[in-house]
Amino acid sequence: LRRTGNARMPDNQILFVCTANICRSPAAEAIARSRFGEAQFTFRSAGFLEVGRPIEPDMAKALDRIGVVAGPHRSSVVDAELVESSALILTMEARHVQNIVIEHEAAFAKVLPLREAAEIIDARRPHGIEQLLAALGTRDPMRYLDRRCDVDDPYKRRKKHYNQSVVEISGLVDTVMRALR
Repeated sequence: LRRTGNARMPDNQILFVCTANICRSPAAEAIARSRFGEAQFTFRSAGFLEVGRPIEPDMAKALDRIGVVAGPHRSSVVDAELVESSALILTMEARHVQNIVIEHEAAFAKVLPLREAAEIIDARRPHGIEQLLAALGTRDPMRYLDRRCDVDDPYKRRKKHYNQSVVEISGLVDTVMRALR
């Protein structure tokens, strides 16, 4: 553990980020915690909008369908303490990388879209956070101006979109976490 402000934070924290922290990122957090426990890593999620909102009911139902309980959730926002205390930040969209780096420039070394992390793992087979981050090499920030790494947001869409999102996030989280263990 290390000290951050008045709180002691784990060096092994993985932060999942989406827009409002009510659909995709809490789903990723719940899936990671359910399937991989928190013996090696701790999992958090955050977004960029308001604090205190529960997970979307349709997302909680989609998680239930794959055997994951969402548990109690209240949205939180990405802040300096969360960014600093996280060893790895996995976003649901490329623009989330931009949003984080605009406020926390040094975070660029440890933030990337969840889909990109899974693609790097499939291509290079890194083991552990350090190897994954080293595999990023020198990235061009311009690559995060398109949507090719995005996980579609199901918010306010049909139930099938929530189900598709959960299946997609589940596969990506499994790929990443198996390589990081």
